[in-house]
Amino acid sequence: MPITHIAALIISVIGGISDWKTRKIPNWLTFGTFFLALIYSIFQFNLNAFLNCFVGFFVGLLILLIPYILGGMGAGDVKLLAAIGSLVGYKNIVVVFFYTAIAGLFIGIFWIISRPGHLKFLISTGQVFPTVDKKEKVPYGLAIMCGTIGYVFLKYKYFPFW
Repeated sequence: MPITHIAALIISVIGGISDWKTRKIPNWLTFGTFFLALIYSIFQFNLNAFLNCFVGFFVGLLILLIPYILGGMGAGDVKLLAAIGSLVGYKNIVVVFFYTAIAGLFIGIFWIISRPGHLKFLISTGQVFPTVDKKEKVPYGLAIMCGTIGYVFLKYKYFPFW
């Protein structure tokens, strides 16, 4: 397994736990990851590795930019997916995002069902959350963490039942 995928696992776990506990994903984690991945790709003396890292960051950023603009998620979530993109590359970040979306669906369903009154509010009004309190929002960094873990484990077949 490449060191960049191990780093993606570590960064996603740190980002997911941070988002869950504080509802923030620190810039030192996201931009630091991008710059370290960029430096690592430069030291490989391979233009394709550099472009894969650079374009992967911007593809990860663009994937979640529209939901961010519409108020569906925070900037830290966007930057975390971009940082993961700089590690796994532009082709693989789309796969990570697919797994992230599936994880986000399950996390969102659990979040709604586990909160008293949210399910009733959803059924009666059609709106997902009754408040805009930051603590009431789903920490999407958890979904990004699950999506990254799913990508790496499925890519390298580390599931014991696979």
